[in-house]
Amino acid sequence: MKIHKLLLYFLVATSFCYGQKKYENRALYVDNFATILGSTTLENELLEFSKNHQINTLILYDLHKINKRFHLGDLSKNHLLASFIKKARTEFGIKKLSASGESSNFFIKAIHPYNISRKDKLERFDVYNLEYEYWNEKESLEDGYYCNTYLKNVQLPCNRENSFKYFIQSLFVMKTLAKELDEGIEVEAYIGNFKHTEVKEISEHVDRLLIHDYVKNPNRNFIYIKERLNLLNKINSKIDISVLYSSEMDFMGKWLKDHKLHEAEIKFFKNLEENDISLEKHLNFKGFSYYNYGYLNYVINLHKKRR
Repeated sequence: MKIHKLLLYFLVATSFCYGQKKYENRALYVDNFATILGSTTLENELLEFSKNHQINTLILYDLHKINKRFHLGDLSKNHLLASFIKKARTEFGIKKLSASGESSNFFIKAIHPYNISRKDKLERFDVYNLEYEYWNEKESLEDGYYCNTYLKNVQLPCNRENSFKYFIQSLFVMKTLAKELDEGIEVEAYIGNFKHTEVKEISEHVDRLLIHDYVKNPNRNFIYIKERLNLLNKINSKIDISVLYSSEMDFMGKWLKDHKLHEAEIKFFKNLEENDISLEKHLNFKGFSYYNYGYLNYVINLHKKRR
């Protein structure tokens, strides 16, 4: 009888331990936000979805499209965004709102002016998020997206090396902007693959990295990301790390049709502890992020139908 009680205690304690990691931070990329903003129905559907799935950080895409509708820094017009951000915090338990952009120029011209314009801190962004895939060499070479859109505009030759420089310069500017406001705005970046020669410089310019772990089955989630975690460990990095899953059907979407989010999260920490527990001790894991709202909502609805 005592043995059974001890076993039960161990299982509960273990579950609680994983639960603490699981819900410490769960972030969601929000696609099509330009369509959602201003519609009470669509806004509430997003926020209810987030609340129901213990998501406490929203990373907002499409802000450049909204900025074309009205300048985000215009106090007389940006009340729609301010109302959404405040509602998310005060009514639905969202702790952090992150603004995503591809370059520092967008933060200079739109996101930072928005934050400055709103005197109520509950209406401001907490995080500046950079999404610029410098490691995608094709897009950084001649006629690639990053080459044509950004590198040529600042007279940089189109290659990975200069694309990385542009990425770091954007982070530097974003960090500078963040320090202008008192409430400690954080800077984060989405990252796919990085080299050992790049990792230290990246770590010096961000508070958090969202490292993509695009697997089809979470049984491989730690193995897929291990090399990049080891690079961070070698430089004794203290930045926060969020493991980024994709709910696209080409990645974990099919698996999520039959499983819940916390199952994938628990698998990651189990695989981590079985393969290299030292990484858990040395690195600052801060939960999980999911790409994106549209895909995740779709697969979770499929999951409900199959029960």
